Amino acid sequence: MKGKSDKELFQAMRSGDEYAFQSIFNRHWQPLLAFVCKLISDEDQAKDIVQNAFIEIWHKKETLLVQDSLMPYLTVITKNEVMSLFRKDKIRLAGDEILIANLKRVNHPDEHLIAGELQSAIDTELVKMPSNMRQCFQLSRYEQKSIRDIANELMLSEQTVKNNISEALRRLRNHLTSYSSGHLA
Repeated sequence: MKGKSDKELFQAMRSGDEYAFQSIFNRHWQPLLAFVCKLISDEDQAKDIVQNAFIEIWHKKETLLVQDSLMPYLTVITKNEVMSLFRKDKIRLAGDEILIANLKRVNHPDEHLIAGELQSAIDTELVKMPSNMRQCFQLSRYEQKSIRDIANELMLSEQTVKNNISEALRRLRNHLTSYSSGHLA
């Protein structure tokens, strides 16, 4: 099956040939994973997205039209999955990450003052959070640990870690929004 084109393999897969599907998977999963990993930093989530793309192809095999290669279709599926993830997953909100990153590279003296006040406001709000929530947030944002690593370290489920980080970000956003109304542009 190695010498066959995607179109030929897809035709065989359409007839229910699981070996053809396996050949398609083996041919495309690594480049697709590399593509998704460039878009998101969580390799486990990237693997899930790639797996979902192949599952979708299997489920839509009767209605899909393949011209030459499946890669364009797989790329579109994974891009849509990543966009959906960004819409749903409030863990990776760019505004919060930009704020934290900017706090670390302040140059102007006035910016140091504002950054110090912001960091103080963040710290004040973090102290109010439950211990697990605060730890999840700090490990994620300050130590750049993955969801899986945090879950293992704190002996929590990955979903609990995601929920804690999401809630921490929501609380910080709300606190900083009310705090910054007179301080930040």
